[in-house]
Amino acid sequence: MPSTPKSPFPLFARVLLGAGLGVSATLAAGWYFADELVKAKPVKRSIPRTRVLAVSREGSETLIRLSRNAITMRPGAITLDWDNEDGGSLLGPVVAGGAGWVARPLMRGGLYLHPGLTVRPSSMGLGTPGARGLIYDNLMLSGEHGPLPAWFVPGQEGAGTANPAEDWVIIMHGYQGLRQDALRFLPTYHAYGLSSLVVTYRNAHGAGRTPQGVYRLSADEWEDLEVAVKYAREHGAKRIVLMGLSMGGSITLAFMRRSTLAKHINAVILDSPALEWRELIKHHAVRFHLPVFLAPIVARLTTLKSGQDFDAVDHFQHAHVYNLHMLIFHGSDDNTVPVAQLDRLYEARPDLIEYVRVEGGQHLRIWNMDIEAYERHLRQYLGRMLGTAEPNQPEAQPPSLKENPNV
Repeated sequence: MPSTPKSPFPLFARVLLGAGLGVSATLAAGWYFADELVKAKPVKRSIPRTRVLAVSREGSETLIRLSRNAITMRPGAITLDWDNEDGGSLLGPVVAGGAGWVARPLMRGGLYLHPGLTVRPSSMGLGTPGARGLIYDNLMLSGEHGPLPAWFVPGQEGAGTANPAEDWVIIMHGYQGLRQDALRFLPTYHAYGLSSLVVTYRNAHGAGRTPQGVYRLSADEWEDLEVAVKYAREHGAKRIVLMGLSMGGSITLAFMRRSTLAKHINAVILDSPALEWRELIKHHAVRFHLPVFLAPIVARLTTLKSGQDFDAVDHFQHAHVYNLHMLIFHGSDDNTVPVAQLDRLYEARPDLIEYVRVEGGQHLRIWNMDIEAYERHLRQYLGRMLGTAEPNQPEAQPPSLKENPNV
């Protein structure tokens, strides 16, 4: 029998070649994800075409029937916006549905809703504060790397709680986020008498860009929050509340331990904050069915490519330095920042944190699950920290931190 021709490559050479190709593929994947992790891109959010199919009365409720899609099916409340600046409404959770439609109760607004109207649904918010019935100014703060677009919404005069001239809240949005993500909270702050400053930080949508055009995951962005605090103080603010959403929470924490202006802050509110990015990289590798061993490679390549300092944005390492009481909201079903991160922070500092852990809450959508309870937590916390209990209401006492109160 003729002998089988031998491979021109010895076995060990084929093994080394295969391993080399594997390493190359791994490095290529790591290189790609290292770019994707921090590259600042324009924010483009998909808004499905949604129509109002019917408006009806069911007892004391007005039900809005909408075309069915991923947003109109989301748990909790959603907002609707449309081209009319005076438009805007808030709908409660889904109460009925069928092939191609869902029904939700009308909670606020809705004066112009009618069958056939094309609307833009969102679980966080679209449009401007004007669509929430609020007077506002478009501002352009001056940051180190260019303009920082901002909204200023004056608090309600005569609210009997905060003084809008002297009491401000500064809100920082999240990673790949927009100022619109704060729209849900502005009516509450306005009614309380707090003036709101919502700031877009460097590299985010519409703001000035750094030479590299990458997010530093709070290692540098806290300096833009410092610009906002300086602006507030120069314009009359005497008591300042900080609110950080997702990466905005990271920015807030970095500011509180690195800025000389942290001593002027009276209260801190965080919603779904990101606390440690190396863990998040590993979490998302598992979430998207990527090899877990890729996570430390991505972290290392990110450091090499853009100078990321993951120790600087590891807020667990610095938990011991914080000294101002914080109100933190987080959801048990958060797929972006696992709730285990917040559980760990609470266990490290139960003396400092009022932790509202919401069962079923998704990333940055805790407010949507129970608006009344969320806003009650805000008002009670503000009353304690600013000494501005609501009129005709006893000053709220802080809940037992050991109970982990749920919304």
